Amino acid sequence: MLTAGLGTEVLIFLLYALQTLTQSVDKEPDWTRVYPELADDYSGPAISRNAAPSSNITAKLDNMLDNAKLSPDVFDSLGKGFRNLSETVGKITDLTDATVATNDYARNVKTASTAISDMNKSYGVAINAMTSMADATKDAQSYRDQFQQITKNMGALNAVYELELQDTTKHLKAMNAFYGNLTAAMENMADATKESQVFKSEMSRLTNNISSLNGIYGNMLTAMRGGNA
Repeated sequence: MLTAGLGTEVLIFLLYALQTLTQSVDKEPDWTRVYPELADDYSGPAISRNAAPSSNITAKLDNMLDNAKLSPDVFDSLGKGFRNLSETVGKITDLTDATVATNDYARNVKTASTAISDMNKSYGVAINAMTSMADATKDAQSYRDQFQQITKNMGALNAVYELELQDTTKHLKAMNAFYGNLTAAMENMADATKESQVFKSEMSRLTNNISSLNGIYGNMLTAMRGGNA
């Protein structure tokens, strides 16, 4: 990224320099056409000119400069542009040297980055291995916790089974006692039934006897009434 940025800056400076060099500049008028004696190879007689025509030419030159908008500021700007161009070219030279040094630095950084990347991969493998070991340890801990929970559940189940067994034993004893009492009651009822049969027989006999006595008393009363008549 640093190399690309520096290369871009160099390209920008070069384009700026080329633009400054190729920028169109107003062509200076050829004064030899008006004043032939100004030519380097002029060998003719000296030409005398009147003041008026010279004044007209100067006026025309001023008009041309005004129309072209070539003011002293423009010439100052042009001089500054050339000075800036010279400074820019010098900076480009320095920048080229810096770019070479930067390329070496970039290669060294790239080599270091590669080494760091390989080191990171090694650390990644080690971390994955440690993570796997940690996961295995967690699984073993989970299995142990589950086994302990199962052991606790079995203990609790045994305790409940013992309580149920005790309750069942008590219930069976109570049922045996109930059935014993029921058997005794049924036996008593059987005895009472037998006694009821005897009582019934005796009552039947008593009833018969009372009926016989009533018959005898009835006959006696009838006889006594008949005798009194």
